[in-house]
Amino acid sequence: MKIVGARLHLTRIPTSRSHKMAIGTTRYQESVFLEVRTDEGVSGWGEAPHMVGHSHAGETQDTVALQLRDRLVPAVLGKDPFAIEEVRAVMDRTLPRNPRAKSAVEMALYDLAGTALGVPVYQLLGGLVRPGIPLSWSLGIMPLAELCAEAEKMVARGFTILKVKVGARDNVDDDIAAFEAVRETVGPDVRIRADANQGYQVGEAVRATLAMEEYGIEFMEQPVHADDLAGMAEVRTRVTTEIMADESANSPEEVHRVAEARAASLISVYINTGGGISAAKRMTHVAEAAGLRCYVGGALEGPVAARACLHFGCSSPSVTMGGEQAAQFLLTAELGREPIEFTGGQLMVPHTPGLGAAVDPEVLAAHEIGTFTVS
Repeated sequence: MKIVGARLHLTRIPTSRSHKMAIGTTRYQESVFLEVRTDEGVSGWGEAPHMVGHSHAGETQDTVALQLRDRLVPAVLGKDPFAIEEVRAVMDRTLPRNPRAKSAVEMALYDLAGTALGVPVYQLLGGLVRPGIPLSWSLGIMPLAELCAEAEKMVARGFTILKVKVGARDNVDDDIAAFEAVRETVGPDVRIRADANQGYQVGEAVRATLAMEEYGIEFMEQPVHADDLAGMAEVRTRVTTEIMADESANSPEEVHRVAEARAASLISVYINTGGGISAAKRMTHVAEAAGLRCYVGGALEGPVAARACLHFGCSSPSVTMGGEQAAQFLLTAELGREPIEFTGGQLMVPHTPGLGAAVDPEVLAAHEIGTFTVS
């Protein structure tokens, strides 16, 4: 079996409400869907989503599509789709960095391999260690009344974990008040986290976290700038709450640096930001060796990437903190033929061959803003 071509679909789907955080405001999901074809008629789907218009590495929907069309897909034509490590090496030789674009190719190959073999992707990743991922709902920065109303609504829909975005209000006191209000709204049994998206200085992060401890904060995510591991380590030593590294940990090497600096006890792992499912697995291995626990970070993944996150998270022992693949609850359209099963506060991993994502061609076409064929 050989890779003989691919088709790219660029989509743009509005969110049902703006999602404001310290690194920007999301009003659309901008994705690149990639369908890789073989000479035996078997195909696989990959996806590279974007939230605030760009990734932490500076990739955009346009750069991902360009690099896939002009460099990465042409470089892997004629390759064995089962030889995923070889394909990764070919892509790395062809183009440095650009992890999000490469992740779409690798994701499509895992989907293709699972489909061809008749097994779900998690079987190719070591098998299941859990049936689903506890799902966190992210509360953007918004007026207090809207914040509390949304928190109450999502708990009623079955969410047992909430994450409050902080670090971009007028001052730290406003963040503390928002966290307190959410806790008072949903009661003591809902798990609540905070995510500063690099928005604080060290002193602000310490003050906010200590104040939120009174209201049962579970962890503080990325309190300071991604490059300031010493500052994040200082925050960690001055609070009781666990600290999660997100923008500071986008590769196995960066996870190792976080562990060396003792900057966090938790790691947010993205399958797109790190370069693909296999890179994400390597990140969890480094984290596990260092005694760090993991979370599946979310970037408004659509039906393909969200399912890929589930196969990754449900086959990774150190992913014990849940995940954030909640786009089906925030976007105004669902590109999958059916939403992912959500029950008991968890997204459940599909058991059908490949990733288990069936893209609805009519909905895809309705939200498509560009398409390319490579052969």
